[in-house]
Amino acid sequence: MQTIKVSIYIGIVTLSLNNCGSHKVYTQSTIVSKPYPAPSLDRDTQQKYLQAINKARSTRRSCGKAGSFSSAPALRWNDALYRAAYEHSNDMARSNTFSHKGSGGQFDWTATVQNYNRGSNFKERIENNGYKQWKNIAENIEAGASTVEKSMQHWLNADAHCANIMNPDFTDVGMAHIYKKDSKWAHTWTQNFGAR
Repeated sequence: MQTIKVSIYIGIVTLSLNNCGSHKVYTQSTIVSKPYPAPSLDRDTQQKYLQAINKARSTRRSCGKAGSFSSAPALRWNDALYRAAYEHSNDMARSNTFSHKGSGGQFDWTATVQNYNRGSNFKERIENNGYKQWKNIAENIEAGASTVEKSMQHWLNADAHCANIMNPDFTDVGMAHIYKKDSKWAHTWTQNFGAR
């Protein structure tokens, strides 16, 4: 079962897809991966993202209706999850959309290379970018925040986003930010979480 929750914080709309129940463990993905050619993320930015996420996970916190969480183990960076996050942030920025569903247009890489006649979903983007045989995956998106600190604060203030960040079952993360001055929000962010 999938539940979509929308929250508004300080004029910023954030949307999360919260997946109820456990995910099937895939032994073989049906997608032949054709990863997005995301630019390399410099080590300092990667570490800044990881530090922000792992700092949040290091503290016990309440995620509102999603429940209370004990501190969780630190996540490790995953390039496949980063490529999927970059692909989606870029698609949202260039197509002026804000959804977990890809635009289905020219900037929705996974939908294009997989020949879908619709927008991609986060599972397809994650698998297309090479993260397969997973046990659990999740995605957070945000639009409008100009810094990683502001983006993290918005996510931590939204129950389902907070639960994704604090979920002790996740081991891997990738995160991407796109700044496009002439897009609807200027800044778009995506976090992808996974465990194999």
